[in-house]
Amino acid sequence: MNQEEPNYIQSTFNQENAVNPMDLLFDEKWLRKAVEAEDQVGGNIGAGLDWGSGFGDLMLNFELLGRLTTLRISLNREVRLLLNNWNLGTATKIAVKTARDRLLQRLRLPTPEVREHLLVVLGTDELYGEEFISNREILRELLAVLLKQEDWETIAAVAADSLKERIMYQVSVEKISA
Repeated sequence: MNQEEPNYIQSTFNQENAVNPMDLLFDEKWLRKAVEAEDQVGGNIGAGLDWGSGFGDLMLNFELLGRLTTLRISLNREVRLLLNNWNLGTATKIAVKTARDRLLQRLRLPTPEVREHLLVVLGTDELYGEEFISNREILRELLAVLLKQEDWETIAAVAADSLKERIMYQVSVEKISA
């Protein structure tokens, strides 16, 4: 190896070049660059919680990675439990999927309000002792911040369309005139 080639084998991590993954999550300039990179390649290479090129830095902070994972899993679980309780029938599955997609969108590019709430939840040590966050009140509060009225309208519209398709399919299969 000559002197101009970078040494990828040797670890270059030290306190001076360490990047806090939370800084990447909330750095609009970094997120914009990640989105631009996706546009250039015509695909999804990751932005926001996908971390893109900052994934290595995130891996250096195992506690934060674990908390982000636990939070996302817990939010997905909570929205599933919430929608299951609403007795939506066959539309429940698509409603849950749509809600989870919306949650992911909100987590990838958080607004300042969402960032503030995420930092509080991620910094609350007592929430992260189990596989899931068991404090449903905190999860519901975070869902209220993450999912806005327009998100719930989209979830409702997708669920309604799914139910309509199901009914029209059954009408055609059972040869009932509509």
